[in-house]
Amino acid sequence: MKDKKFIIIPCSGIGKPIGTTSRETTYEIIKQKPGLAETACLALLTSGDKETIKKINDNYCITLDGCAKHCALKNTQACGKIPDKSYMILKFAAENRDMKPEGMVDIGEGGRALVKTISKKIISDMDEILQDEKK
Repeated sequence: MKDKKFIIIPCSGIGKPIGTTSRETTYEIIKQKPGLAETACLALLTSGDKETIKKINDNYCITLDGCAKHCALKNTQACGKIPDKSYMILKFAAENRDMKPEGMVDIGEGGRALVKTISKKIISDMDEILQDEKK
């Protein structure tokens, strides 16, 4: 489908630096890929909002989970969508220990560096998905 977008479902981990990192990563990707990336509310997805479910099922879907509970992934799958890509923010944090998110509202310099690192990887994967679709 020519007009497909990437719908990013971030972790809702409110009050946790990793949850904030997930959401900030989503915003960074949307900023770098305007018109191609947007987000959907995990709470709407979880509550069975028909418009949100249709949105993720009609487009590419990326989940960003903060922890091993995999709320974004599990709720997306429960709505009938297998994400095109799924990421664990804690994995990126473990691989980049020098980029530690520190606060709940302001994740600090290390957290912002981690957001850039994660965003770069996800955008590269998005570009690869689009290239594969053209084949």
